[in-house]
Amino acid sequence: MGDVVGAFGLGVLSAVSLALGALTAKLWRPTNFILGLLTAFGAGALLSAVTIDIVAPSVDHGDFGWLAGGAIVGGLAFEGLNRIINARGGFLRKASTSITFLRDREYRRRRGVLDGLERIHLFDGLPDRELDAIAQAFRTARIDSGDTLYHSGDPCDHLNVLARGEVTLTTPAETISLHPYQGFGHLAFVSGTQHRSTAVAERDSEVLRLSRDRLRSVLESCPEFAERVRQRVHSEGLLTYIRTYHPEISETEIAAWTARYESDEVKRLPQLVDIAATTPAEHLIDHLTNVGPFRGSPHHVLHTVANLMFREEHGAGYVFFRPGEVSDRMYVMADGDVAVIDATGEADASVVLEAGEEFGLLSCFTGMRHTSTAISRGMSEVWVLRRSDLAKLIRENPALRSAVATFLHSHHVAHYLERDQSLAPDRASDIKRRALTAVRHGKLPQIVATSVSQGAPIAIWLGLLLDAIPESLVIGATADTIRWSFIAGIFLSNYPEALASSVGMREQTIAWRTIVTLWGTVILVTGLGAALGSVLFQKAAEAAFAVVEGLAAGAMLTVITQTMMPEALHRSGGFVGLAALAGFLFTTLVGV
Repeated sequence: MGDVVGAFGLGVLSAVSLALGALTAKLWRPTNFILGLLTAFGAGALLSAVTIDIVAPSVDHGDFGWLAGGAIVGGLAFEGLNRIINARGGFLRKASTSITFLRDREYRRRRGVLDGLERIHLFDGLPDRELDAIAQAFRTARIDSGDTLYHSGDPCDHLNVLARGEVTLTTPAETISLHPYQGFGHLAFVSGTQHRSTAVAERDSEVLRLSRDRLRSVLESCPEFAERVRQRVHSEGLLTYIRTYHPEISETEIAAWTARYESDEVKRLPQLVDIAATTPAEHLIDHLTNVGPFRGSPHHVLHTVANLMFREEHGAGYVFFRPGEVSDRMYVMADGDVAVIDATGEADASVVLEAGEEFGLLSCFTGMRHTSTAISRGMSEVWVLRRSDLAKLIRENPALRSAVATFLHSHHVAHYLERDQSLAPDRASDIKRRALTAVRHGKLPQIVATSVSQGAPIAIWLGLLLDAIPESLVIGATADTIRWSFIAGIFLSNYPEALASSVGMREQTIAWRTIVTLWGTVILVTGLGAALGSVLFQKAAEAAFAVVEGLAAGAMLTVITQTMMPEALHRSGGFVGLAALAGFLFTTLVGV
C-alpha cells in the first residue's frame, strides 16, 4: 500500500507544475517570445527525461528490442488519439496544433479537389505536380439552399466545380441540373466574358472555386496546363460560344484576343472584356456590393462604409474569434488564407476563405455569439468594420437601414439561426422579429444570450490529458528506483504546457474556475496513473517493464516533436534550440 501511495504522491508532484502554470496565466500574460522559450526549455527537459532515464537504462539492460517495440506502439497510439481529439476541437489548445491540424485538413481537402479535377476534361491527364498546384489554388464556398452563386451578366472571375449538393444553371433557353464534380462556367472563365446563366443552389451545397488571380499565381509553374488553356482559346467550341452569346464583340476584338494568347501573355489570362484597374478602396467597395446587408445600397453608402473600415495584418495561427465570444466586428478578406471552423472543430465542417469573402458578418448583424472559430493559416490581411461604427451608420442612414432590414428578413439569416445557432423555428423567428424592429428604429440588435457548444473546450482538456498520461505510468512503474532527474524533467515540461494552454483557454473566455477544475483533474489523473503503474508494472518481468517504458517514451517523444517544439518555434523563432539545450542540460545535471 505504501508503494501505491508513494507512486501517487510522485505523480502529483510531477504534475503540480500544471497548477503553477495555470496560476501564472491568471497573474501574467507572457509575450509569445517568452512563452516559446519556456516551451522549448520544457521540451529539452522532457527529452532528457526520456533519453537518459528511460531509453538509456533499457539499452544497458539489453532490452532495446522490447523498448523499441513499445515505443512504436506508444507513438502510433498517441498519434491516433491525438487525431481523434483534434478533429473534435482539441487542436485549439495551442497555436502549433492549430496550424498542424489546418495543414492536415488542407492536405485532405486538396486530395479531394484532385480527385474531382481528374474527372473534368480541362484538367484530365495533367502532371501530378501541376494538378497539385492548381488544387491548392481552389477554395471551398458553402452555398445555402436557394442562394444564388452568380447571375446572368455578372463578370466571370471564377472557375467552379460542384463538390457537394445540387446547383441549377438557368438560361433563357434551358435549365441544367448539375451534380457533384461537374465543372461549370469554364467557357466564360477562359474567355473573360460575362456569365450567360444564373447559378442557384437547389439544396445546401459546396462549390470549389478557382479565381482568376489565384490561377495566374500558379500558371507560371504549370506549362502543360497553360498550353491546354491556349488550345482551348483557339477551339471552335469556345469561339462559337463567344460569337453566339456575345455578338457585341467584333471579329477584330476576338482576333486580337487570340493573338495575345499566342504570345507569353497566356500566363496573364487576358480577357476579352477588360476590367479597368481599381484602387484598393474601390476593390473593397466592389466586395461590399456582394455582401448581403450592403447589396443594393447606393454607391455613396458603400463609400461611407468602406471609409470606416481599416486594414489589419495577422500571422499564422492568429485567432479572430472563437465559439461563444461576443461579435464586435465583421471582416472582409483582403489577402491570405483564413479558415472558419464550426464549434465542434470537425475537419469536414470548415471552409477556407479567399479575397473578397466576409466572415463574422451574421453574428455581428444579428447580435448572436460566434459559433465557429476563425483562424489564419498563414499571413493574412483583412478589412475590419467595428460594430460600434456600423451602429452609427444605421442610425444616420435610412438607405442602409432598409438594406439591413431586407437582409435580416432573408431566408439566409433564418437558416443561420436554425442551423448554426441550433434554435427552434419559433425562437429563431422571435430573434428575427426583434432584430428587424431594432433596425427599423435605427439601432443594431442587442447581443443575444445563448449557449454554444462546449465540444471544443472538452476536447482541449482531453488533448492536455493525452499529453500528460504516458509519463505517469512510468513514474508508478519505477517508483522505488525513480531518478529525480525524471521527475524534474516532467515537472519542468508541464509548467510551460499549462501556461500556454491556460492562456489559450482564457482567450476562449473559459471561466477561471473551469480552468482550475480542468487542471485539477489532470493532476489527479496523473497521480492515479502513477498509482496504477505501481500496481501493474513494478513487479513485472524486465521485458514487460521495457515495453511499458517504450510506450511512454514513444508517446513522450511524439509530444515533444509534434506539439512542444513546433509551438516553441512558432512563438520564438531561432532561439528555441538554445532554450531546449538549456532544459536538457539542466535536467541532466539534476540527476548527476
